[in-house]
This record gives sequence, C-alpha cells and structure tokens, in this order.
Amino acid sequence: MLAVVAIYPVIVVLGLSNTIGYHRLLSHRSFKTAPWLRYAITFVAAQYSGAPMQWVGAHRIHHTVSDTPADPHTPTKGFWFAHSGWLCGTKSPVLGALFALSGFGLQVRFLLVDLWRLAGKHPPIWRAMARDLEKERFMRWLDLPLVMTACFVAQLALAWAIGGAWGIAWLWAVHLLLNNATWIVNSACHLEGAGSRSYETRDRSRNVWWLALLTHGESSHNNHHKFPKSARHGRDGEFDTSWLIIRGLEKLGLAKDIQTA
Repeated sequence: MLAVVAIYPVIVVLGLSNTIGYHRLLSHRSFKTAPWLRYAITFVAAQYSGAPMQWVGAHRIHHTVSDTPADPHTPTKGFWFAHSGWLCGTKSPVLGALFALSGFGLQVRFLLVDLWRLAGKHPPIWRAMARDLEKERFMRWLDLPLVMTACFVAQLALAWAIGGAWGIAWLWAVHLLLNNATWIVNSACHLEGAGSRSYETRDRSRNVWWLALLTHGESSHNNHHKFPKSARHGRDGEFDTSWLIIRGLEKLGLAKDIQTA
C-alpha cells in the first residue's frame, strides 16, 4: 500500500519537471531561473522524457508546422499516431496502443536511437531546433549517446535494490503514467471534437478542461498555441498547477522575467 501511495508524489514532481522545465522553461523560454535550478529541473525531467535537446527540438517543430503533414505528432494521422505511434514509427492503432502500454518502451527507443547514432545512421538533426541549448555543456552532455540509457539503468538498479521485482513493477508504473500523461496533450488536445477553442489559431489545438489535473495545466492547449511564450496556460479559472509553481518560484526569488499573454 505504501508503494502505491508513494507513486503519486513521484509522478507529480516528475510531471511538473517536464511541464515547467522542458516545456515552459526550455522550449518556450517563458521564464528564467538560476543555472543550478535550471539544470536540476532538467535532470529530473530527463529521467523519463529523455535528452532535453531532442524533446525541445521535436516540440519546436510541432509549433512551427502544427497539424500539417510535417507535424511530428498530429492526430490528423490518427489518435494513436499522435499519442505514441509517432515515437515508434507506426500509424497502427494496435501497435500505438501497445507502445503506450509498454511502460519502458520509450527507454528502449532512446537506446535504439543512440545505437543508430553510434553507427552513423541517425545524426542529431534535432539540434538545429535547439541551438540555444546546444551552447550549454550540461545539455550537450545529456544529449550524448547512451547517457539516457545509463540513467535508466541506474533507475532499474535502485528500484531492484529497494524492492526487488516489486520495485521494478513500481518503476514501470511510474513511467507508464508519466509517458501517457505527457502524450495525451499531443493526441487529445489536438483532436477534432475534444474540448473547446477559446481562440482561432492556424492549428486544431483545443482546451480539454478535464485533463488539466493530469497534465498540470498543459491541456489548456488552445490558449498555449495562441500565446506560446506565455508561462501561464490556464485562463479564466482554468486549472494550471505549473503556473502556480512558477508564481511560487517567483515569490521565492527563484524565477524571473516571466512572460504572460
């Protein structure tokens, strides 16, 4: 029972590291922090989201060509493609669903991409969309082949040392929940008929209020696509945990130059 209860705070902290760190801090530069905090949040998010330059590069491409054929994860190619199929190169709903339920499938993908890189078959083209991050040694280090896999192996070793097979199962559940909470923004929040649109944008982004708690405010997605640089996504009473944390960091003197719509 304790292990089940412990999942919640872990996925909240890790989830916020992604929404606040990878998304609002790194991808959109919606606010600034001291380097130590920037790197701490980044390292935590990397434990399940992978290397920051790869994440940021893909996300910036998404905003540049959102819901066009060039969009890495548009549901115009199918819900499951947008959710998880784009990560394993399939439009098959069955295969996409299986990947989403695999838990550790994303970590396997990181390993395969890195092996292809080492073989010279997969150059890091994502860096072209993350030139600002490429200037930072820490970000370059996280983007080196097999660094993310080493971090994952360390997670497995720690989970095994603490709980044996149950520890591995606990870690699997954490990755399963975190991955799908992240991917649901790509799929449901661009899905025709889901949620509502407060603003006219050139894409199909939508605000899906009932996903706000799960996604820490990221599901106010139409707001975000209208004002992509804003650190605040939820508006007019919409729930946005990430924004509350950013405001809290500001009051503590840990966040500055916060951008809003």
